[in-house]
Amino acid sequence: MKRIRIPMTMAAVVFAVAFSFANTRAQSEVAQAFDLESGWNAAFLEVQPMDRRPATVFDPPSEDNPDSQGGLENLESAWTWLSKETTAEFIQDPSEELYGQPGWLAHFAPGTAGFLTNLHAVLGNQAYLLKMSDAETWEVTGPPAMRKIRWVADSFNLVGFHLDPQNPPTFAAFFAPSAAHAGQAVYRLNNETGKWEFVQDPASAVMRSGEAYWVYCNGSSTYQGPLKLDLPVSSGLHYGAGLTRQTITLTNLSSVTRTVTLALSGTVVLYYREYDPQEGYFTWRPLGQMPPIAVQPESARNVWLEVRREQMAVGLSDGLLQIADDRGIRIRAPVSAERVQ
Repeated sequence: MKRIRIPMTMAAVVFAVAFSFANTRAQSEVAQAFDLESGWNAAFLEVQPMDRRPATVFDPPSEDNPDSQGGLENLESAWTWLSKETTAEFIQDPSEELYGQPGWLAHFAPGTAGFLTNLHAVLGNQAYLLKMSDAETWEVTGPPAMRKIRWVADSFNLVGFHLDPQNPPTFAAFFAPSAAHAGQAVYRLNNETGKWEFVQDPASAVMRSGEAYWVYCNGSSTYQGPLKLDLPVSSGLHYGAGLTRQTITLTNLSSVTRTVTLALSGTVVLYYREYDPQEGYFTWRPLGQMPPIAVQPESARNVWLEVRREQMAVGLSDGLLQIADDRGIRIRAPVSAERVQ
């Protein structure tokens, strides 16, 4: 039995279930699909299920569970590591007993060891280990989760990242801007063997959207990725009845220029501010006409976004803002705006 151990500094586990997605509806929701294999799977859930109860997310519909969002017929158990103050001990072979280890929370399928369940809410932007009796596709729908990774210093952390599924980066390129993570150990789950394997060549190994990893954090860190998005509020881009303009900030933490594209879907109407060099003043144009912007290495760009309520229906409109660069990063944020009568 091979284990990788990091000494525990505290046994207490703090599990915060209060998390708000204000002003979001169907237009801001996306579906995230996972092709799960028989055995263990390491999944990174980017969306926040509107109903956070594990039974509605993981279990199939039944008379006892009519609110299920689809669930998994072949799920045996679902595990997550939620600890803000406890350094991690992870078992290289996850088939070994995880229950009772500090920081581990679990949900068991109906008819199994349900009385052992201690996972009471499913959170977006969270990594999960799913034990399957057979292969199955899992789809979860909800608004993009905007929770930040809260790294535990000097420890392995079970995490995932916001990546372009069509053009994900290598591990080396992704972690290069962070002193706490560059050159540190990363483990990814081998679905065939069911064991965690050390990423031997991070310069050539490509990451995957929706995949979770054990990543070592050397010292403290707030790193979320090489392209950083700062919003006025943490839950998304929301325009209340009296709010017209907001600014988002894109920061390129890497040593290479990143070409960033913004795309908006849904019923919210946004314009962006652009400087017209010929006229010598700023003008506002529909966000759909915004060209890609170059964010220089180790620098930031502010983007002013204005809601046009006169082009929207009365009531609450919502949508989805997608921010993607040419180097494998994709971040999605819920957007909402209110127009009163």
